[in-house]
Amino acid sequence: MNINYQLTNLDFLEHQLYTSSKSELHKKRRFRSRIIIPILYLVLGFFFANQSGKLGIGIGFAVFGILWFLFYPLYSKWRYKNHFRKHVEENYKNRINKLVEIDFDENSLNAKDFTSESRIKGTELKELIETKDHFFIKLQTDLSLIVPKHAIENHSEFKKRITELGAEYVDDLNWKWK
Repeated sequence: MNINYQLTNLDFLEHQLYTSSKSELHKKRRFRSRIIIPILYLVLGFFFANQSGKLGIGIGFAVFGILWFLFYPLYSKWRYKNHFRKHVEENYKNRINKLVEIDFDENSLNAKDFTSESRIKGTELKELIETKDHFFIKLQTDLSLIVPKHAIENHSEFKKRITELGAEYVDDLNWKWK
């Protein structure tokens, strides 16, 4: 089986977003931002309402805290996506629309792009992650190969070959950036 394809900005962006959505650090950071800021504004609102007698300012702070809590997931989704889009444009610009070739041996996967060739032993494959539009072949080193689904003619044969080499299959077909 031989696969030839080119990666686009969207391919790299989806990989970055997927990785971020699975990162415990990013999950904690987003959770803390959603919780701590509204609590801070509610405390300040309570302080202004009780201490200085300025009820309007206190209510304003409280309303802002509640609105932050309600709308932060939308803002965070936009902010992270924008951040990763810029990151991809800056750091992957030399890899966009360059030919990538993957083929299989009995015990290894061979990946070749415009700068290098890699022979990856089957024992170094950790996971084969399937999303709606991509396969991500995650290595033991936590690096990943991005394979767009449109580049593969037979998805079941591809999954079979990768899992036979030793990768664990992860079904994330319902994954969506939130």
